[in-house]
Amino acid sequence: MRIYICLFSCLLSAQPSYAEIVQVPLLADGSVNVEEALSGFQLAFPIVENGAQRIVFSGEILGEHFFGEVLRADTMQDFTLVIEAPTLSEHGNFLIAALATDAICLRSGLRPGMVLWSETKNHKGAAWEVTTSCAAATD
Repeated sequence: MRIYICLFSCLLSAQPSYAEIVQVPLLADGSVNVEEALSGFQLAFPIVENGAQRIVFSGEILGEHFFGEVLRADTMQDFTLVIEAPTLSEHGNFLIAALATDAICLRSGLRPGMVLWSETKNHKGAAWEVTTSCAAATD
């Protein structure tokens, strides 16, 4: 009887790993269907009483929830995003990185820089880490 309980528990805990990975919708020419991909897109940063910017964010894209964190953002010239969206494809995580970079830079009065996905992406379990940056608004 104990073996059945153990097997059942293992089956329930492993179930999320079998979830279908949501792909980014593409047009016939292979480009991203931006209208469909951004339909329902949400990005939120927690509000802090003293006005300081938070380094965490959450949201939804393609009907899937995601969470993120900004690391090493002292100067905002180069910083790292950690995105946890295990039910989204790599392409979906890249879209989150690009959109989050835009929002983070604009909130700081800066212009979004490059998301260096190909050069710096690092898949760590359920999360993706990537280097990105902001540039001066006048550059």
